[in-house]
Amino acid sequence: MATGPRLIRAAGIRDDEVAVVGLIAAVFATLEAGRGLGEVGVNTLVLTRLPGDALPWLYIPLGIISLVIAVAFGGALGRVRRARLTGFTLIGIGALLAVEWIALGRLPDAVPVAWLTVMAAGAIAVTIGWTVATSTLDARQAKRLFPICTAAAIAGNFVGSLAAGPVTRAASADALVGLEGALFVLAAILIGRLARRSRTPAWGAPPTTSHSIIKDVRSGFDEVRGSPLLRLVAVAYVLFAVLLFSVSFPFLRAARATFPDDASLAGALGLIGAVVTATSFVVSLVVAKPFYRRFGVAAAALILPVVYLVGFSVWIIQFTFVTAAAVSIVQQVTQRGLSNAAWSAFYNVVPSARRAQALAFNDGVPGQLGIMLSGVLLLTAGRFFAPEQVFWLGFATAVACTITVVAIRRRYADALLRTLRGGTGEQILEGGRGLGDLVDTPDVRKAIIATMTDPDGALRAMAAAMLARSPAPDARRALVDALDDPDPRVRGAAVAAVLADGDQAGAPSSEAARAERIMLGLLGGDAAARVAGLHAMHGLRRDMDPSSRAAAIADPVPAVRAAAMGVLGVASDDASTEALLAGLADPASIVRGAASSALASRDAVAPGLVERLSASTIETQMAAIGALEGHGDAVRPEVVAWADLQVGRALTVAGASAALTAAAGDPSGSLAFLVGILDGRTQRYRDLALAAMAVLGAPAARGVIRRSLRSGDADIRAQAIEALDSIGDRRLGAAIARLVEFSPPPDPEPRDTVIRALCDDADAWVRGLARWIQSDGDDMADLPTSLTTLDTMLQLRAVPLFERLAPEDLERIAAVATERWFEPGEPLVREGDLGDELFVILEGRVQVHRQEPDGSERVIRTYDAGDHIGELAVLRERPRVATVVAQGGNVRTLVLGGEGLTTILRERPDAAMAMLATLAERISAQ
Repeated sequence: MATGPRLIRAAGIRDDEVAVVGLIAAVFATLEAGRGLGEVGVNTLVLTRLPGDALPWLYIPLGIISLVIAVAFGGALGRVRRARLTGFTLIGIGALLAVEWIALGRLPDAVPVAWLTVMAAGAIAVTIGWTVATSTLDARQAKRLFPICTAAAIAGNFVGSLAAGPVTRAASADALVGLEGALFVLAAILIGRLARRSRTPAWGAPPTTSHSIIKDVRSGFDEVRGSPLLRLVAVAYVLFAVLLFSVSFPFLRAARATFPDDASLAGALGLIGAVVTATSFVVSLVVAKPFYRRFGVAAAALILPVVYLVGFSVWIIQFTFVTAAAVSIVQQVTQRGLSNAAWSAFYNVVPSARRAQALAFNDGVPGQLGIMLSGVLLLTAGRFFAPEQVFWLGFATAVACTITVVAIRRRYADALLRTLRGGTGEQILEGGRGLGDLVDTPDVRKAIIATMTDPDGALRAMAAAMLARSPAPDARRALVDALDDPDPRVRGAAVAAVLADGDQAGAPSSEAARAERIMLGLLGGDAAARVAGLHAMHGLRRDMDPSSRAAAIADPVPAVRAAAMGVLGVASDDASTEALLAGLADPASIVRGAASSALASRDAVAPGLVERLSASTIETQMAAIGALEGHGDAVRPEVVAWADLQVGRALTVAGASAALTAAAGDPSGSLAFLVGILDGRTQRYRDLALAAMAVLGAPAARGVIRRSLRSGDADIRAQAIEALDSIGDRRLGAAIARLVEFSPPPDPEPRDTVIRALCDDADAWVRGLARWIQSDGDDMADLPTSLTTLDTMLQLRAVPLFERLAPEDLERIAAVATERWFEPGEPLVREGDLGDELFVILEGRVQVHRQEPDGSERVIRTYDAGDHIGELAVLRERPRVATVVAQGGNVRTLVLGGEGLTTILRERPDAAMAMLATLAERISAQ
């Protein structure tokens, strides 16, 4: 492999990112080269041609000018295309610098104006550079590629700073200003090319708006004000600006005293700048990325204030040109090599459409206020304090900055999660009134009591559950009346409330005795009544006698077994524990979930629960890891080790799937089935690892992060991956992030090699199907099913309704399917007939007819192989709404009976969601 591709791969740049990243790097390098030349030039001019205390006086107008420019730039971001805005801004600055270059040779008084222009231009150039980067890269790319942006900026500054001395000797310090202007114009050209190549929404036209420019100017402020994280970032920007100039001013004064003439001073400043940039370049390339990966961007942000603390401590002990240069070099290396990219990454908590405005506001307002404040403080301190006392003020400011950054670090993960919740429409109402408070409001309670007479039993049951939260007499009377309700759910809620009142009163009442009899009747009734009775017992925290317990655990209805798990969670004896552990392996998901919740609610980890993490089925493992929530500290080593196995397993399976896909191009038949199984297993192993993170203290990993990782929005996915690195167990989060970002190797293994490896896989379905493929369909010994069932499964998998189901689900559906043929013209179903069968068309075509009011028939549509009909008959007991007739040749179908299918749909949420998605597509197409 050539050196160039190796370097690109080592830098973490993907093939489709090379051109864009190259342009971004060129923009950063060009802007920073200009800054390096210009700032050395004007600092040299100020130090040699103006009084020694001129710089603090210049800081104040610099802050004002930069503030106005930054606010105007931030307001324009919402109204002007970013390519035009950034490009014309840089061209305008370049033209102004060219004019000032000419003026410096003729007007000595132009030095302060040139210094202000160059320094303000440098500040807006930094904002433009990071605006370009954040407009092009998402949150996850930022973490991986921002160090490259920083490295490019450092390389450009190195060249500019190192060239400053020779240019000054060959021409003058004035010429450095003109060269900066030329480089800014070149950067504008590069940004134009980048905007044409990049396809992110941020480079597109801004939204059409009729609001005022004032609102655009406020947009960045509003974004910062509304974010607890960015408010702290704004405070930090003020403190960092004060610290920056509190270090640079003493250093420049010490340099001026050591190097008296223009050429030697420019050469020294340029050489020190070159040392800074060279060291920063190495740090950004070698240290930054591993540091971010190991500790996160929030930890990198903390290093800079610590450096300031140490630097002022050194100066308090001894201040010379050597210590001044050393502190300045370390401060700049830390800022450029590690800190800048970390601070820019914080803005990825802001939606991409508003990210640049927030960045521009914090760069422009808090940062420039800090510059003005530093000027005032330096002038005041220089007048009233000795140099050592001034350094103590700097030390105190560094302490305040460190405390602020620690708070930022703690809020970063919360801000990412808040952004994810907003992006996925998940709103968490914090601090709102609870249900108990609402029921205590007389008007609300009156409305709920009125609902107890509603004909809908579900509404009455909900009302009874809410009234049970209120001790008000009218609520209690309504619940006593509900003891005779025909719906068992309502009777169960009323029984629990009435008996709870009796327990609190300490003496049984006639209503309590009546409630006891009703509860016994519920427990001996039909399935719905048994569920209601068990829920009432759970609410009362009562246990069952051994015979009732055994009957409930063995009940054929999953809902009853699930309700029994809740009652068992109240008990603490060995028998209840064993029953709950057995419930983790129940075939019904609702039972597994109930057993998992019951075990998690206990005060201690149930004996034998950790061992269930090694169960043979993923479903049992998922239930077991859920049962450990709330007990993470007690089982951390075991959970981390288990989660590492899941991540490693997922990476292996994902690699095998990618290799098979690359070898086959477009897999079909049994090979496509195997690839589908591998992809499904990868997803499920990842979910197991995310569940482990939830156990270890990051509950969002099981909820909003898991959902965000499946989002179609690349920015939301990137924020979710970044959040993984910032919450819970960091090492495990980083491992899961690598799994999510998995990309196939450029040279995948041959198909036969992968199949041979899969023949020894621990997963029975993967192993069996791989051996069956290897033997060309002759070896059925290791398949977990028969050839007939496998053939039916392959046919079902070709139907969109079932294509994403796990093989276990397909096997159950195939077991209840029967094959049926229809002659041409023969009806599959007739309009008006009752039926509860779903037809999957394997071969042929069918036509759907509907009877019109005038007696004629209208052809609605046709269905081909791979389609299915009759799903509404499965979901509701209604007559068929149309007639379906075999058209043309014979039609071969798989018929799924309603009872068997609905049982599977209740127990397998994935199958139910697939059917809902298909129905939604059909409805939207009508």
